[in-house]
Amino acid sequence: MSNVDKCPYPSVIERYFRRGFKLDMKGPEENFCILKHSNRVCLLTLAPSHPIVKNTKTVKNVDFQVSSKMNRLDNKVSGKSKKGGQWLNPTSALCCVTCDDGSNYTMYSCIRGKLAEVNEKLLKTPNLLKEKYDKDGYIAIILPKIYETDEQMKSLLTEEQYNEAIVSRGLRTAEDMPVEQKGGTEKQLNEALGNRTLSVENTTVEQSGDTDHVNT
Repeated sequence: MSNVDKCPYPSVIERYFRRGFKLDMKGPEENFCILKHSNRVCLLTLAPSHPIVKNTKTVKNVDFQVSSKMNRLDNKVSGKSKKGGQWLNPTSALCCVTCDDGSNYTMYSCIRGKLAEVNEKLLKTPNLLKEKYDKDGYIAIILPKIYETDEQMKSLLTEEQYNEAIVSRGLRTAEDMPVEQKGGTEKQLNEALGNRTLSVENTTVEQSGDTDHVNT
């Protein structure tokens, strides 16, 4: 029995979030996880099989300047509908990551939606991306259109499908990860998101067309 199975109460992720996984996004094992909240707000994180987590790499730098004309830190949103957020396609780059072994990775949105925010904690403490990848080390919060959310989640692997795929490749599943790298408790996730937990629960997603969105 895994450490997760021994826990008498479900984690906040198990209670309020649905996991979806994207494998080999732009390269081998560049695997990501989408945590969809019950109100359709999505958190983008690394999957436990991403090389940064799997190989316990040390992250030296996270750069949100993804092109000469696009810095994700310039993203500005306002109101409950998060007007003005940069529009993301599944292949939109969110940040570039450099590890101490010289390897570089680009973090991609994996789904369509508005960028609500990027995780600025990664600027000062980049290694959170590895150490607490699905808590303090989340990459970004994305707001899909309401009518597209379910369809986009269906395009991702379920947790069961993900684990089957990972086992077939001889990699570690989420259940095999060290306990400190598993999904966080409610207290841990709330601390990671701070007041954002409340703002997520009160967020509504505007169902307008793409005319006011920035395509990247």
